[in-house]
Amino acid sequence: MIYTWTGNPFVDAGISAIQELNGKLRLGDITIDDLKMVAKQVVSLYTTDNWKKNLFSVFPNNPVTNPSIKDKKKRLESYLNELIQGIMPLSEVGNCIACGRRSSYREMTKTDVPLTGSGSLRNYFSFAVEGADYCQACTFAVQCSPLVFYACGKLALIHPNSHKVMRYWAKRCVEAVQRQIASNNYKGCFNEGFTNPMNALFHITQDLILSYEERWVEENATIRIYHFTNYNQGPELDMYDLPSPVFRFLAYVRQHPRFGDWLTVVRRGYLGKLEGKTEDEYKNYRNGVYQRLLSNQSILSYFVDVPNKAAIGDWSLLRVYLKEVLQMSDARIESIKRLGDEIANIIQASPNGKRRLGQLEMAKTYASFRMALLRLMRERIALKDETPLFTFDDYVENLFPDGALGWKETQDLLLFRLYEVLHPWLIAEGIIIEEVEEEIEETLEH
Repeated sequence: MIYTWTGNPFVDAGISAIQELNGKLRLGDITIDDLKMVAKQVVSLYTTDNWKKNLFSVFPNNPVTNPSIKDKKKRLESYLNELIQGIMPLSEVGNCIACGRRSSYREMTKTDVPLTGSGSLRNYFSFAVEGADYCQACTFAVQCSPLVFYACGKLALIHPNSHKVMRYWAKRCVEAVQRQIASNNYKGCFNEGFTNPMNALFHITQDLILSYEERWVEENATIRIYHFTNYNQGPELDMYDLPSPVFRFLAYVRQHPRFGDWLTVVRRGYLGKLEGKTEDEYKNYRNGVYQRLLSNQSILSYFVDVPNKAAIGDWSLLRVYLKEVLQMSDARIESIKRLGDEIANIIQASPNGKRRLGQLEMAKTYASFRMALLRLMRERIALKDETPLFTFDDYVENLFPDGALGWKETQDLLLFRLYEVLHPWLIAEGIIIEEVEEEIEETLEH
């Protein structure tokens, strides 16, 4: 057996490319002949102009990017064949820092393995040696990794913890490479016009979920994107992690009947004017929804359109987000929903209903929000309903479990539920007009 997954992002990316190019279902089926076939394709691709441009930021001074080398194709072919000839099967132990199951070939630098440092900077490497220990098999895999890189301003390497996600991503990239070969139009690494790595990460994730029929909600995948350059001067690296709760949420929401409303929520997150623009024109704008999901911050406010008194989606859609991403308990979700329904009844029945709704909307502090709830409790009593709006336990455990710290979350949830339930009443009272619905539908179409 030549390969097993290593956890090293560059090695694993290359392994996935080798596996997909050869159509092997199991890593254990990959043979030396398969590697020789891949080497021929790599030589043919990497020596084209656009692929060479990509490789300058991946393998500085390698056979393709070193300007002093004239016959680049011959030198690259010789280098790859040298690696293949020295490959040994996996054993039980070894000092290769990727697989740990073979002896190192030689000490590698950033010319061979991106972001490993230069040999002359000895303090960068363990024991102050002049490079990092990689075996021939792992080094060869790294040479294949650009086949599954993503052009995103800089280059991006996608590294999921799920072998299933990795396999499908490799399939998507390899198909793009094969189209280049078939059309004799070599464009370089897979490129869909993204330059914003966070937006690209969500696009890639949602595209995989959409394109391949799998039980994605059970996959529990996390996906990391390495956004990097490996130039001799000024190498750069940024990492973005899409956590498993967000992955599950995206998988659930893709199956939800209100999926279109989720697209509206995402569209509301773009920071910039979208009117009259196509998605290709705004897809690289910063997106607050994506940024907050990746930084473990709430996006509840994007589900609530306060100026138009509109809920984006329905409670069942919002509940998926509350459960999967915010990890909110069923008890708290149902408690807030029940309170929203009770308040909706008060607002419709009370002559002060519009005013009370406005006070909930305008509350800017924990104290002002509590006062708005207190006034609603008084309205309830004035309507001859003496049952409490909520109990002490509800208040402490479900409405404000974090006290003053989490009150805004409760406000957003209550307003969402109120706008959802009161929508017909708000139109009948002339508080909002039906054109709001048309605006939301128009947003969905875009």
